[in-house]
Amino acid sequence: MTLTGPQREEACRLLREAERRVAPIDPLSELLPGLEVADAYAVQQGNIARRLSAGATVVGHKVGLTAAAMQQLLGVDEPDFGHLLDDMVHRDGGTVPAARYCLPRIEPEICFRLARPLRG
Repeated sequence: MTLTGPQREEACRLLREAERRVAPIDPLSELLPGLEVADAYAVQQGNIARRLSAGATVVGHKVGLTAAAMQQLLGVDEPDFGHLLDDMVHRDGGTVPAARYCLPRIEPEICFRLARPLRG
């Protein structure tokens, strides 16, 4: 990691504030030069930990950027991953409040519900 602890905390704050205001911000890689993949995951973990302490629960995990074309487009060389929290789930037939998002889009995803945890 190349960012300092205070820089990672600032990144967490910037993302939380953008979410609260429902407003985009410049990419963190531009705002915090030197940001590396490990820093980005540390920022993600910081914000997930904060949301869990506020009562959210992990209901799944996500892997993104699995297509080589998308990796090339975004200048990365591996998939990314993250957590899915209960407040991110929209039930079939439910209403999705568009005002909660700054640029709402729909992206189909394939998911699997497993009967038991994977091991290994």
